[in-house]
Amino acid sequence: MSEAATKICQSCSMPMTVAEHFGTNSNGSPSTDYCCFCFQNGNFTHNLSMGATIENSVSHLDSSQKIDGRTLTKDEVALQMHIYFPTLKRWNTHEVTHQEYFKAINRAVEFINEHLNEPLNLYDLAGVANISGFHFHRIFKALMSESPGEYIQRLRLEKAVFKLQTTRQTILEIAEQTGYQSPHALSKAFKKRFGITPSVYRTQSSHLSVPIETNAFIRIEPEIREIKAKQVIAVRVVNPFVNENAFIHAWKKLIRFAGVNGIPDNEHEYLTLSRDISTITQPNLYRSYVCITAKTEIKPKGEFGKQTIEGGLYAVFTYKGTYKNLDRLYCFIYRNWIPNSQYELRDIAFFEKFLNSPDTAKQNDLLTEVYIPVTRLKNSKF
Repeated sequence: MSEAATKICQSCSMPMTVAEHFGTNSNGSPSTDYCCFCFQNGNFTHNLSMGATIENSVSHLDSSQKIDGRTLTKDEVALQMHIYFPTLKRWNTHEVTHQEYFKAINRAVEFINEHLNEPLNLYDLAGVANISGFHFHRIFKALMSESPGEYIQRLRLEKAVFKLQTTRQTILEIAEQTGYQSPHALSKAFKKRFGITPSVYRTQSSHLSVPIETNAFIRIEPEIREIKAKQVIAVRVVNPFVNENAFIHAWKKLIRFAGVNGIPDNEHEYLTLSRDISTITQPNLYRSYVCITAKTEIKPKGEFGKQTIEGGLYAVFTYKGTYKNLDRLYCFIYRNWIPNSQYELRDIAFFEKFLNSPDTAKQNDLLTEVYIPVTRLKNSKF
């Protein structure tokens, strides 16, 4: 095979320059699309997903890889593969279908978030996703690592925990707001999950923050602001408690998808949105998203969905310093500021807004606004 006839494997992107590099069709003829490692006798040699194929490929690299004279980390190589592979023949059709599944499940997840206190059943959710009930259950579990029923039950119970820790509402009120028909139904599900009843749980000392000594708190007095609801383009951060580069990976994907240049940018806001409390939710199920305020022309696609940040009252804490110390600020907010303020938490997502970038500012000069959704206490004089 001459150099001029070099082809690229449409599965793994390996250059095929000699006859021995080419795979074989079912009739024994050479495949001009796939290499001998990917395709033999008309069949692919493995049935891994695109993501698993990339993970397997990257695992064989050294700790870094040189491309075009620049040294890339494994994460950077994987990111490039995630962008390039969907253009290859083997993955193109599959990836379009995969992206449609993401889009459909995102619709169902948003519906669940907005109707958690209402009766929810599999077939209604499948209708929202526009997928048959049987396939919806299977696809939802594959993408979310939980069945729809497990997901709904977990969110309801974690919402109940949040309300028990942060409000003075009765068990009846909490049951009504978390989709349970009665306090008894809530107590039964709660005890099965946590081993104690809601009333006993409320009497126990607990915190919505990691263990940090009080003298290590970052103490900042907030500004109380009323903000309007805003739509954002968002992508989920995958397992941030295990992968230290999870946020970097998510930001790179989102910035490429949205077609923006990154911070600073006067036309967009750059946010992280958290729908769970890390000390309540199991780490691998924690829902955190990187977000960019959405232009009207940016449409959701696959794992990149639109979400709404709710309007209303927020306590806004302006923090200067490295991101790794934000836990110390959250400890102050949850353990000190909220209990001694005239406010209580609303059970909606909190978020962070980034005012500058680690690419252009020193770690100690990074500026972050932390938005905590609050409501004034009924007996507040203010």
